[in-house]
Order: sequence, then structure tokens, then C-alpha cells
Amino acid sequence: MAGSSLRADGKPSFLARPMSRKAALITSGSALVAGLLLGGGAGGAGAQSEVTSLKDQVASLETDVADAETVAVENDTALTDARADLDEALDDLATATAALETTTAQVTEMQTAATASQTELDARAARISDLEGQLSARTVQAPAAQAPAAQAPAAPAFTYYDNCTAARNAGAAPVRTGDPGYGRHLDRDGDGIGCE
Repeated sequence: MAGSSLRADGKPSFLARPMSRKAALITSGSALVAGLLLGGGAGGAGAQSEVTSLKDQVASLETDVADAETVAVENDTALTDARADLDEALDDLATATAALETTTAQVTEMQTAATASQTELDARAARISDLEGQLSARTVQAPAAQAPAAQAPAAPAFTYYDNCTAARNAGAAPVRTGDPGYGRHLDRDGDGIGCE
């Protein structure tokens, strides 16, 4: 028992603590027994029954001490097991926390990528819409260009478009300098071509 006097945390076990009560009880009991044995020769049969009674009390005390030591050992074992379980639970918690942080970082990265993809899709949708508008304007303009010159109505002497939508609807976009309907308000960049 003396070899296991320290627990895992460095504190003395129950058995290694000072046992002054235990030692006092054993010493007192032994002294009483010795006294009775010495006095037994003088006291006779009455003293002999007291000696037997004291021996029984000493044996009972020794049994109680042995039981207390067994309980102390069991408690030390249970405490060691509980500490091991706690350490394992703390390790599991640390692992779960690290996994959660990794997953959170991945989710944030995916959200950022999704936002970038949505922005790109929106830009493409706007470009498609613009191209469809240009195609629509060219489709309207193409039949007019294919018609024979004799059948084409004479262009009015003065043409004015409020905006590029009006010019596209009339099939005149793009409007260049010198074309009927060209105006500076249709040519934002000033390069001579309006409603590009």
C-alpha cells in the first residue's frame, strides 16, 4: 500500500495521509490489552473477561480500519477513472471545435463563391438582354434594307429621335453623323456614332 501513496495529480492518497486517530486507537487498544494481561495475574477471572472484550474491540477496530482502507482505494480508483473520462471528453470537445471551425470556414468560402457567381450571372443576363435588344433592332432594320429602293418611302427631310430606344424602334440605330435623326444627345462619347 505504501507504493501507491501518491495519486495521479501528485496529492497523497487517503492511506498516505497522517493517521493519528488510527494510530491512537491501535496504541490505546494495545496498551489496554497489555495492561490487562499484566493485571490479569492479579485480577483473576474478571480481568480475563475484560481482556477478551478488549481483544474483540481491537479486532473490530482493525476490521473497521481495513474496511476504510478498502473504501479509500476504491474511491481513488473511481477518481482516477473519472479524471480519465474527463480528459477524453475534453479531447473530444477540442476535436469537435476544430471540425466546427473548419466547416464554418468552408461555408463562408462557399457563400463568397456563390455571391461572386451570382454577380457574374447577373452581368451575363444584362449582356444577353442588351444583345437581344441589338438583335431585335437589326432584325427590324434588315427587312427595310432589303426592300427595293423604288418601294422605300422617301425619308423625311427632318428626323428626330428623343432617345436611343426610339432610334432602335425606328430601325435607325446606330445613327452616324450626317444620318437623318443624328443628334448630339444620342452620341454620349462624342465619337460621331450614336446609339452604339
